[in-house]
Amino acid sequence: MVFWGLILVVAGFLTVLVTFLESLHIFSEMSALGFGAWLARFLDPANFTGKKAAFYIAIVLLVVGVVMFIIGKIKAAKKGEQDAQTQKGTKFFRDLKGEFSKITWPTLSNVTRNTGVTLALCVLLGAFICVVDLGLGALIQLLLNLG
Repeated sequence: MVFWGLILVVAGFLTVLVTFLESLHIFSEMSALGFGAWLARFLDPANFTGKKAAFYIAIVLLVVGVVMFIIGKIKAAKKGEQDAQTQKGTKFFRDLKGEFSKITWPTLSNVTRNTGVTLALCVLLGAFICVVDLGLGALIQLLLNLG
């Protein structure tokens, strides 16, 4: 039940998001009319469109999904068990913590030295490219003046 609730939540949220992003002029209408007038106009059955139908269905899916997700979590907590997603998430973060403990982080002096070397090489490479560019530019200018 938790899994299907989560699926409905995601599907409903994405549909609502796409519906609103598809017509960005909503915000300009909302600022021109005011939120109350815009909401009344949006909910008016006389202005019913296919996009609004998709929006209403998505809202219902979102609410049903949230309710199913919460009920599933409550049932799992009463049984004293964890669902598969929670177990996988817990294992992932436990493994992640173990992997982070294996990392040997560089000292401040190493970071400073490596940063200095990187910046110096960037300056040298930039100067080399500049000299080559000036040389090739002068060569092309010389060839153009010969003809």
